[in-house]
Amino acid sequence: MTLKADGSSVISNETTMARAQVEQHIKVWERYQRRAGADDDEDVPPKPAETPKEPKPLTDEELVKKIREQAESQSQMSQYGGEAKIESIDVKSNTVRTVTTMARATLEELLRNSWSLWGQSGLSFENLRFEKDTNSNLRVTLTPHSGNARWVKSARQNWKLTGTSAELRFVFPGKVLSSGLPGTEGNATWIAFDAKKEETLGPALKLLEGPTVITAELGGLKLDAPLESKVLQRQPGRGGQENPELPITDAGPGFTAEALNVTITTVHYFPEGAKYRKETESALGYQPTGAVVQAKLFAPKGRTLQSVSGVRVLKAVDDKGRPIAAGAQGDESFESTVYSGGSQGPGNSTQVQLHLPLPASDAQSIEQLDAEAIATTAGNWKELTVPKVSAATTNEIDLSSVLPGAKMVLRKFSRMKSQTTMEAEIKGPPSIRQIELTTRVGDSNDPNERSMAHASELGFTTKDNVSTRKFHLQSYSYSEDGEPDAAGPLTVVVRFPEDQKRERVKFTLKGLDLF
Repeated sequence: MTLKADGSSVISNETTMARAQVEQHIKVWERYQRRAGADDDEDVPPKPAETPKEPKPLTDEELVKKIREQAESQSQMSQYGGEAKIESIDVKSNTVRTVTTMARATLEELLRNSWSLWGQSGLSFENLRFEKDTNSNLRVTLTPHSGNARWVKSARQNWKLTGTSAELRFVFPGKVLSSGLPGTEGNATWIAFDAKKEETLGPALKLLEGPTVITAELGGLKLDAPLESKVLQRQPGRGGQENPELPITDAGPGFTAEALNVTITTVHYFPEGAKYRKETESALGYQPTGAVVQAKLFAPKGRTLQSVSGVRVLKAVDDKGRPIAAGAQGDESFESTVYSGGSQGPGNSTQVQLHLPLPASDAQSIEQLDAEAIATTAGNWKELTVPKVSAATTNEIDLSSVLPGAKMVLRKFSRMKSQTTMEAEIKGPPSIRQIELTTRVGDSNDPNERSMAHASELGFTTKDNVSTRKFHLQSYSYSEDGEPDAAGPLTVVVRFPEDQKRERVKFTLKGLDLF
């Protein structure tokens, strides 16, 4: 990973695999493609079964072509959210070496997808944190997954079994001053290990046992506040997300909240069991001891709730007036995007979770809980309706009526009974992230018509002042009784929020029974 002074970065991934393994992957992919095609044409009578023929060995040129086709068909690199491409494919008689690069426009985008840094290295980290230390130098901390002890024990054996040979290298804008990684030179620091060289495995395993810290000169990099991958991964770059350019103001009247349920968890450890605590919490997914209050937050009348983040408890007391909590940890902040669409109309509420320590054993209720959250809402919308969308629809749709300079390009379109799948991208200014998409199926005036849609973001990049947002949109149609319904004409609705507000909402919940 090469990080530049402007916050952009390039990840270069070089992978060498056995040719037989690559060819096997290609066969599996082609088999999947054939089955997917058969599912799309399920109304067409099946062809008589043919006796399978022994496939001819692929030539070097044919293998290179199929690798590129596979990458493009699966969108296997663009789904990571960066501008990616295959730089080279070197095919030998027994091996295939592939070099790919992935460019990201900001440090936030890099951290949001930080797992792609070590996806091929055999190493795994829970969190990657960038911050300025007291000397105004860049401090980078790699933290392994908690409860990783059991996996560390078997890592050496797994690496030897698979013959892993890997290197993870970081290049920063400024000179590396100190590093917990074995290799350092100039602006670069790295670790390399080879399963065939026993002396290299110890340092690699050590990285999985505790935090690793790297300190480097900033080299012009601007970092106003700490950035952490585990926080940004809770705030995926999707449509309708928080607009960081909006100032945060104190909320006006109209927001309300109601409690839905309270869950209390107590973890008991039997004698001799405490030493396995970290392993069991990670491997078995136990919830920690404490209480979780599930609540619903409602937007003011006439406003659409787009997202909620930074949820935290300010204060909580039980029925005897004893304090339960006096402020939640900052790393519990997350973003919840409110989805809407089809006949359900715009979203005006979302569920949030409030985490508390375990109340006293004789407490009968949480008498009062004070909390706050950052809510983004919209009052008005610019809307564009694209009727009768199909595979024959023009590849480029002008969205300038909702956002000047924006356009949508359809890449793939398929329909199968009540389900419609569409892959597309929107190009334009960075604010295209605020565009929301949904669908309507059939006659919008027919009360029996029902539909719902969900957009999955595949990536967001910016190059030469033009942003590109790729997404996958799925739509389902069903009848009034909830059964799948034959799909009528598909209408895509594109809208952009106006009169947005980003407000700090404070709310109170009272009388939450614990038993």
